[in-house]
Amino acid sequence: MKKVTKATIAAAAAGVLLVGGAGTVALWSDSMDVDPGAVSTGHLTLDASAAGTWTDETEGAAITTFRPGTDHLVPGDTIVYTQNVIIGADGKNLKGELTATGLTGGTAVLPADVSVDVAVADSAVGLSQDGEIITFGEADTYTVPVTVTVAFAPSAVGSMDELVDLGSMTLTLNQVAPVQP
Repeated sequence: MKKVTKATIAAAAAGVLLVGGAGTVALWSDSMDVDPGAVSTGHLTLDASAAGTWTDETEGAAITTFRPGTDHLVPGDTIVYTQNVIIGADGKNLKGELTATGLTGGTAVLPADVSVDVAVADSAVGLSQDGEIITFGEADTYTVPVTVTVAFAPSAVGSMDELVDLGSMTLTLNQVAPVQP
C-alpha cells in the first residue's frame, strides 16, 4: 500500500475515535472546591424509668389507689396501671411507633375471667398520631402516658385465690420510615 493510502486510513480512524468520544474534549473548563458544611444525625430515645401507679377504677366505686401487694381483685373490678414514659425525638421528618408487648400473664396463665389491655396515649403535647404512627412536631422531649387495664369479669365463678402474674411489659419505640411517593 502506498504511504498516502496508509496515512488516509490512519487519519480516518483517528477521526472516528474523536467523534466517538464527543464531549470529552473541552475547549474551556473550570473547577472549584465547594464547602457544603456538616450534617449531624438526630436521635430517638425512650426512658421508662419513672415509677407508675395503680388505681382502682371499678365502675360505681370511687377511684382510689390500688396496692398490688395487699389489695385483691374480686369479680367486677377494674384496675389501671399508669406510667409516663419520656421520648426524646430529634430529626427532620421523624416518625415512630410506640408499642407494648409481653403483658400476657408472665410465667403463669391468666385466669379466663381476667383481661389485660395495654394502651399508649397519643395526647402528649406536640405529638400527632395517625393510627399507630406518632409524628413528632419538632426536636423535643415528650411525656407520653402508657396505661395497662386489668379487668376481672363480673360474671367470674372461679378464679378464687389465684395469682394474676402480669409478668413484664416491654415498651418498644421504633422509627417508622417515611411513606415514599
